[in-house]
Amino acid sequence: MPVGRIMPVNLSVRQVRDALFQQAAGASGDGESVASTRLLGTMFHEVFAGLIDAERETNWLPLLRGERLDLDHWKTTLRDHAYRRLVGGPLTARQAALQESAEQTWLFWEAVCQLCDWIGDLVWAVHQASGQLPEPADLVQSEQPLEILLQQPGWSDSVRLSGTADAIWRQPGSNTWCVAELKLGQGHEQADLGQACLYHLMLKARAAEADAGPLAMVTFKPRREERLFSAGQLEQAQARLIELIGRLAGVAGDVRPATSEAPRVPAASPPSDRHRQLGAALLATLHEYDAAAELAGDPIVGPAFVRYPLRPARGVRVRKIEGLAEEIRVRLELEQPPFISSESGQLAIDIQRPDRQTVCLADVRGQLPEKSARGCARVPVGVDLEGRLHFADLSQPEHCHLLVAGTTGSGKSEWLRAAIAGLIHANSPETMRLVLIDPKRHAFNDLSGSPWLLEPVVYPDEQCVVEVLRRLVEEMERRYGVMDGADSLDQHARRSGAALPRIVCVCDEYFDLVSRDRKLRTRLESEIFRLGAKARAAGIHLVLATQQPSREVIRGALDSNIPARVALKTNKEIESRMLLGELGAARLLGQGDLLFKDIGPCRRLQGIYVPPDERARVFGVREVSRRS
Repeated sequence: MPVGRIMPVNLSVRQVRDALFQQAAGASGDGESVASTRLLGTMFHEVFAGLIDAERETNWLPLLRGERLDLDHWKTTLRDHAYRRLVGGPLTARQAALQESAEQTWLFWEAVCQLCDWIGDLVWAVHQASGQLPEPADLVQSEQPLEILLQQPGWSDSVRLSGTADAIWRQPGSNTWCVAELKLGQGHEQADLGQACLYHLMLKARAAEADAGPLAMVTFKPRREERLFSAGQLEQAQARLIELIGRLAGVAGDVRPATSEAPRVPAASPPSDRHRQLGAALLATLHEYDAAAELAGDPIVGPAFVRYPLRPARGVRVRKIEGLAEEIRVRLELEQPPFISSESGQLAIDIQRPDRQTVCLADVRGQLPEKSARGCARVPVGVDLEGRLHFADLSQPEHCHLLVAGTTGSGKSEWLRAAIAGLIHANSPETMRLVLIDPKRHAFNDLSGSPWLLEPVVYPDEQCVVEVLRRLVEEMERRYGVMDGADSLDQHARRSGAALPRIVCVCDEYFDLVSRDRKLRTRLESEIFRLGAKARAAGIHLVLATQQPSREVIRGALDSNIPARVALKTNKEIESRMLLGELGAARLLGQGDLLFKDIGPCRRLQGIYVPPDERARVFGVREVSRRS
C-alpha cells in the first residue's frame, strides 16, 4: 500500500470546475464571444452581497422595516435601492471596461431586478408564515467558506477540498438549508452544476447545525430560473465528481483525466522543520503582544513566502494582529514586514521564505497554452501557492490593457520578458506581433531581430514614440473598416476566413517618456486614450510599465483606460494605493513577488523568470540568424 503524505493534498473547487469546463466546452480559445461576462458577474455578486450581508448597511432589513405590507411595493423598493446604493456608482467607475458591452450591461441590470424580486419573494414568504421580518443571517448567508476531507478506497492519500459558496439559504418554513450558486448568463451547465454539487457535498460534511437539503441552482439569464435537485438525484453526480477529484489530485493512481490535456498542477512544497519553527516563533510573538492565535492548518509553502493560516483566540480582534506587522518583522528578523490578509473568512500571515526559490519559465512550460492556428491572447502573470499559473486574457475587457509598476529590483523588466515569452510560446508570427518601446535601451535587447516584431525595437531617442502610437491608431481604424461590424478578431476570422494578427505594444518605462516634455506628454496621452478606449476589439493591446506609479503618471488616460494592474514592489504605500486602490505593494519582497488586480480582490503571485541563456531560443532570434 502506498505510503501517504503527512498532510492531505489540497484542491480547490475552482480547479475541479476548470476540469469540468474543459469536458463541457473543450479549449476555450480566446474566450471573446462573451465580452465582459466576468466583470459583470463579479459586479452581480457584489450587488447580491450588499443586499443580504447583515454586516452592511445596504442590506434589505432596514430598507423593508416599516414599509407597507405589499409584495410588489417591496420589490420596487429593493430595485430602487439596489440601483442607488449598489449599481449606479460601480457602473460609472467601470465605464471604460464596459464601454463596448452596452447590451451585456443592460442584461446585467435586468438580472439585478430579478435578483431583487427573488429576495423579496423569500422575505415575503417568511413574513407571511411568522408575521415578522427575518434577520438577514437567518435567511441567506453569502460567501460561505466550505471544506471537506475526502478519502476513498484505492486512493494513495486523502484530499482536502475547499471553496467558497456563493450563498446558502434557508427554505422558508423549514430548517433545511440549500446551496445556491448564483450564475449570471448562460454559462456551461455541466461545469456550473458540478460546482454546485461539490458545495452541496461540503455543506453535508459541515457540523450538524445545518441540514443539507436539496440543491438549488438559481440562474439569471437575465430571467430568473430555479432548479431544485433532490439528494438522491445528486448522489450519482457526486460519485463521478469524487472520481475526478482523485485524478486531479494525483491520488487515484497514474490515470489522468481523459478530457484534460493540461498537466496536473504541481503541489506546494511540503513545510520543513525550518518553516514550522518559523511558525512557532510567529505564534510566540503574537502571544507576547496579547494577540494569541493558533494555526488553522499546515503552513503553505510558496516559492517566495510561507503562508500561515491563523485562528485568533477568543476576544482577539483581527485589527490588533494586523497592527503587529512591524513587531513581527523585528522579532523574526525579517527583511520585510509580513503580509497579513483575510480571505474566505480566514486570517493568513505571509512570511518571507528563508530558502526562497526562483520560478523559471521551464518550470511552468507545461501550463502554457500551445500554439494554434487561431492564436492565443493569454499572458502569464505568475504562479500561486499551489504552483498554478495565472493568466491575463487580453481578449477580455477586464484584461485588455495592462499597467505594470515596480521599483528598481522589483522584477518589472523580468516580468515583461516573461509575459512576452508566454505570448510567443502560444503564437506564431502570423497570429501575434509585437511593438516594443525601450526608453532605457536594456529591456528588449534580446528581442532584436525576432520574427514576432512588427517593427524594430523602438528607442525614443531615435524614433518618435507618438508616431509609433499613431500608426497603431491608424491600424485600429483600418481594422474596424475591414472587420465590418465584428466585435473581436475571433469573430472576424470565423466570418471572413481571414485572420488578423493580434498586436501587443509593450513599453518598459512610461515615466521616462512623459517626463521629457509637456507637449509630448499631451500627444502621448491622446494616442493612449484612443487605443485604451477602443483598441481591444481590433486586437491591439497596451502593456505599459513604470517605476513611479505616482498621481502624476497614473492619471487621465492610464487610470481610466487600463483596467488590469500588476504591482511589483513599490517604494511607498501611497504608490500602491494609486496603482491598485489599496495598500500592500510596498510590503512585497521584490524579485517578482507581485499583486495582480483586475475586477476582484488582489491576488499575490510569483512572477516567472526567463534566464538569459534561454531568451534567444524563446524569442526566436537564433532562427532569424540562421536564415540570414
